[in-house]
Amino acid sequence: MREWCDKFKLGKSAFVKRDLRTLPLTEAEFDADFFFDRESSSKNQERWMGMVIEREFGGLLAMEDVKLPPPTVNDLANLLGHAMLRPLTGGNRQRPRIIYLRDRSQWQELLPHLRQLGIGVVLADDLPWFDEAIVDWMQQTKKTVPSIDEIKTTLRKPFPKRKRTLFTDTMDLMEWTDAMWKGAYPSRKVAVPLYDPTTVVPIQLTAEELEAILTKTEIAKTKKLRPTLEAMAVEGRAVELDIHEWSRVLLALCGGRTKEAAGHKSLLGMAKRIASNLAEALEIDPPVFPMDSS
Repeated sequence: MREWCDKFKLGKSAFVKRDLRTLPLTEAEFDADFFFDRESSSKNQERWMGMVIEREFGGLLAMEDVKLPPPTVNDLANLLGHAMLRPLTGGNRQRPRIIYLRDRSQWQELLPHLRQLGIGVVLADDLPWFDEAIVDWMQQTKKTVPSIDEIKTTLRKPFPKRKRTLFTDTMDLMEWTDAMWKGAYPSRKVAVPLYDPTTVVPIQLTAEELEAILTKTEIAKTKKLRPTLEAMAVEGRAVELDIHEWSRVLLALCGGRTKEAAGHKSLLGMAKRIASNLAEALEIDPPVFPMDSS
């Protein structure tokens, strides 16, 4: 889930401050960014790669594919963590004195964490060491190489916006469900939650919707929740579940046991409606989905 998320997920990757803080702080300087590999991309699958270069000797410290393009701040955190903890050059593990990054808005959430590790950050429109490394890599590995000017111009461009799909909507809804469930418990930011985890929320579901939950999701395997829903289905009344139980239903709908896009879309649509009802009952912000998702 971390790879696609635009919000920084601390500790969910190779970027673990506890581990990085133990590394020696050196005078090294890194360049780090991502680039689009046009030749290896297709109409349905873009290939983006991240690279970290050590400036003094031009050593390649890390090079990784972006699992779910376009790159996010979590991809950068993971890339930098690997560059420091397990450099490809086989050299010393270290924290660099400075990391040079392309001036992109996506990176802002990570910058305070780098500075807390004693690492200086310089944001720039141009990264000459990085750009030259990409040019060299393309010239050595690609059959068709754009001009140097074209490569450098492309590297300066903003990343494309993420296309909305059933997958991204599903991930967003799972994120919202996780936040809704956690919102019932005290945290550092919220000492007194707005609602209790035992809060029961009634939501009217159709017989078809209940049948889909009971036959096309993992709820079918549950020993407590399934009988509860079956009893409510027989009685024909609104489904009354607490916050924890509704979160299980939502996550089950997101991971419904159907391979057909139409079937998944139907389950996701049901989950969206349930989430909207929960948001209204709990007086919290509902999940938001752009209109262009398919």
